[in-house]
Amino acid sequence: MIPVERLKTIPLFAGLDDEQLARLAPLFHHAHHKIGDILTRQGDPGDAFFVLENGILRVRYIDAKDVERVLGYLNAPAFFGETSLFTGLHRDVTIDVFSNEADLLKLPKNEFDELLNAHPEIREALSIRPEVQQKLAKRLFPWLSAGEIVLVNTRRHWYALAKRLVIPTLIAVALLTAALVVHQFLDPTGSDPRAAENIFSTISTVLLLLGLGWSLLAGAWLGLDWSNDHYVVTNKRVVHIEKVVFFFDEREEALIEQVTNVVERGTGWAQKIFDFTNLRVETMGRQIDVNFDYAPRSERIRERIFEQINRLKDRAALEKRERMRAGIREDLWQRLAPADITGKALIPPPPPAPAPPPPKTIRRVRFSPVGQRLNEMFGLEVEGPHQITWRKHWFVLIERVDEPLVAVAILLVIAFIHIAGIIPVRVLGPLILSLTTQLLLVAIWFILLLLAGFWLWYMYEDWKNDIYRVTDDRIVDIERSPLGIEIKQSETTLDRVQDISYVRQGVLAMIFNFGDLVIETAGAGKFVFYDIRDPQGAIQEIFRRRDVHKSGQQREQARQERREFLDWFMEYHRFLLEQGELHPLKPRAAEPPAPEERSNDGDGEIR
Repeated sequence: MIPVERLKTIPLFAGLDDEQLARLAPLFHHAHHKIGDILTRQGDPGDAFFVLENGILRVRYIDAKDVERVLGYLNAPAFFGETSLFTGLHRDVTIDVFSNEADLLKLPKNEFDELLNAHPEIREALSIRPEVQQKLAKRLFPWLSAGEIVLVNTRRHWYALAKRLVIPTLIAVALLTAALVVHQFLDPTGSDPRAAENIFSTISTVLLLLGLGWSLLAGAWLGLDWSNDHYVVTNKRVVHIEKVVFFFDEREEALIEQVTNVVERGTGWAQKIFDFTNLRVETMGRQIDVNFDYAPRSERIRERIFEQINRLKDRAALEKRERMRAGIREDLWQRLAPADITGKALIPPPPPAPAPPPPKTIRRVRFSPVGQRLNEMFGLEVEGPHQITWRKHWFVLIERVDEPLVAVAILLVIAFIHIAGIIPVRVLGPLILSLTTQLLLVAIWFILLLLAGFWLWYMYEDWKNDIYRVTDDRIVDIERSPLGIEIKQSETTLDRVQDISYVRQGVLAMIFNFGDLVIETAGAGKFVFYDIRDPQGAIQEIFRRRDVHKSGQQREQARQERREFLDWFMEYHRFLLEQGELHPLKPRAAEPPAPEERSNDGDGEIR
């Protein structure tokens, strides 16, 4: 617990009253640390706010070239971690204890969030720094993943809207001018001037109403269409959202790690005067890049993208270094520990590292009651423990089976009408068909019904056999014709996935939420999941599984690199033993991990 008077000296909490401070103070937990203890580690998610009571902390940073730099030192009293307390972003730096001892007070983010949810008035009274407020004020999108925050959310420059309004404005001006001309300058004459005057007055009124109505409707529609399009840059990806209400919805995106360049194209006096330009975000292995047309303040967008690229490179270098260091001490003891005659190591090996938890399924969009029944019937989206399978939407099934279904229905109606005697089958007047002819007609009807039924079954099986599947390590596209006449199966590993976009086109696609998912891969071409349900959720699921798969590959690569490194080290160790420079290790208890190996949760951002 922190004293209330101490809280008042921290700018973030300076606006809280005594009652609010009393609620907040018990959430701070005291922690005592010794020299070398790591408080926050670069690259880990930020989850706490810290107050330094006494001692000295060192702030370190590892860049993309694997060079460690000391950025500075923190002396008591000091505090840090405000950004991570509100956003949970990854830490930019590593902070460890540089003095013999240090005492800190830690405010966990999860407990702080619970307090704010229970007492919203405390959030209103906080004095949050402007740069943190800007990150919190960004519009949240439902497709954002955990730890992802919007850095840039902008629309096309207003000049693009004004340019589109030129023609509707000219049409409106022409209609209003015509109304004015009819009303002011035409002098009706004739046998009945009053009737002619009424006609011209009516025409003038109609033109006036058309002009005003056209102006309002065209302006509202173009304004709405302009406001629905977004250029978004997050700390994980670059996204272009293009949407036409009720008709079209497309999201094109690329992961930050796949971005290779940002090209700026600007010509004409308007772009220089109004400060906008066209940006093309170039990515690896992509046929169509992500385009930001009429992007306002393009320099800011470029800076944010390259800033995140550099952060990603720094984090990758850090993770590679940590993966190499992790486990070397344990592996050395396993190789160097002396063994008794039974072959059992005298020094007990360290306990095995816990296995990573199985991938958790993201919170998916819920089905409506009707949609749930349809999904159970047709298996539109089936999720298992290690894979998820999509089929084309049931609306596509209806489009495929409508003709054979109508044919079957017509044949059944004909049979019903004949059996019920509503319209007896006759030819040549009142003569009834002979029994042989009737049997022949029944046989023909039965054959036609079988053919129509086979046609219906064939179209259903053809729809059912097209499967799009994502497992824990690969993407599979299966197209199989009924009866197994033709089978086509394409697959690739998840680590080759680079960019994913989706398109929902048409009123029905917007209402029933289905569309095409386009997956760009490196070396395996393009995968298209046609007309699947909830393509937005599918993008999230694929990227989530890709990240889990990539983490597993990195862990395996680290183990392989560590084994190779230890092989060379052991060869050098044997050489020294042969030369008498070293003596075999004596059995002793396993040592605890070095101070730099221990870590406490916290935040690495200094604000």
